[in-house]
This record gives sequence, C-alpha cells and structure tokens, in this order.
Amino acid sequence: MPGLMPHNPFYGIWQRRFIQFDQGVKETTQSVLWLQAETDFADVRQWFPELLTAPLAPDHYRTLPWRQRFDVDLLGFAGTFTWSAMDDTQGTCTWHHGLAITPRQRPDTSHYTWLGPHEFLEQGTCEDDAGVTHTFLEHWQRIGAGPLQVWHPVVGTVQGVGMVAADWAVVVQDGRSPQLNLAPFTGFSATAWQRRQGHWQPQFGTPQPSIEPAQVLSQWQRAER
Repeated sequence: MPGLMPHNPFYGIWQRRFIQFDQGVKETTQSVLWLQAETDFADVRQWFPELLTAPLAPDHYRTLPWRQRFDVDLLGFAGTFTWSAMDDTQGTCTWHHGLAITPRQRPDTSHYTWLGPHEFLEQGTCEDDAGVTHTFLEHWQRIGAGPLQVWHPVVGTVQGVGMVAADWAVVVQDGRSPQLNLAPFTGFSATAWQRRQGHWQPQFGTPQPSIEPAQVLSQWQRAER
C-alpha cells in the first residue's frame, strides 16, 4: 500500500568502498553503484579501458584470466534480490540475475555482516580456471534511502531495467538476440547516471552507454512494486 516503509533492510542507494580477494590488497579504484528496491535491483560498475585489449566478444572473453572475467561478468546486471537473516547482524543474500552481460554459472549468494545501519560487509567465493575457490570481501555503504522507482521497457521491445532514486539512476539494457549466442556483446549496455544542475550525466558503465533516465521516464513503463 502507498506510504508503507520498505521492509527490505538493503533498500536504498549503495556504493562500494573496496573489494578484497583472498585477504589481499583492498582494491578501491573501481566505482560501483547499486540501487536496491524492495525486490528489484540494478548494479553497474566502472569499465577500465585496460580491462580489455580487444572488442568484447565471446571468443576474446574466453581467453581472459579469471580475475578479468570476474570484472566483465559484473560490469552491469539487474534482477531480483532476496535475503535470509540469521540474526540482527548477519545472514545470506542472493542476487538473481535477470539481465547480465554473461550468463551466471552459479548462484550469486554471499554472506553479509552489518557494520551499522547503512554499512555492511559481503563475503563470497568465486572459482578460477582450474576450479580453485577464491574468497572475496566487499564493503558497501548506503549513500541514500530513496525512494526508488523501477521502470521496464514496453512489452515487445528490448529487455531492460531502469531504476531511479533521487539524483541517481542505473539503466541496464539487453537488445541481443538469444539465438545469436556467438554475436559480439555490443547489444548490452549498463550505465550509472547522476543528475547535476537538472541534467542527467553518465558516470561509468559499459563502453556503449544506455539510454538516458529522461527517456526511461518518458518511454518506459513504471513497475507497480
């Protein structure tokens, strides 16, 4: 019902402070914006030009080291989010990928530990090319509480999710044909946007930017949830 406060404790606008693999160096250079509604989410991450030395296509993607593929897989993704609390301070959370630049091979489930009302640690695992498991730790901080709006393209057009919260927005689009699984990944786009002086400006994301939030608000349909 209108006016009810969200009960998802992760609801809001999030930025990542660092990611750390195998208890190594805390990496802080990659910008990340995660918008979380009651159920829907969208996440986009900064694209480093040095990440890829050739166009992003399946043949080239398969030659990348596992650590680079980890970054490519999560450049932009969206879907639904669930969590299960063990107690007031910790539990597990799962991101169900509905849109992603590459198909998810395993559940995106991590353990979380709250550090405060707007800050938590995410602990998860990933595998390298030899099947060896590596741990990662991400530090997340909420920078805004919303409210958030969720938008989807008109039925019959491209797949997509647009999320808008205050002066922040994330737009994820996938215009690729499922039959062309060897086609370049250029039909996929994900962009973090920020509104400054009344104008939306792209901040980071895939090399091919998404449509602007103003187009989302005028051309897409707002979700009821």
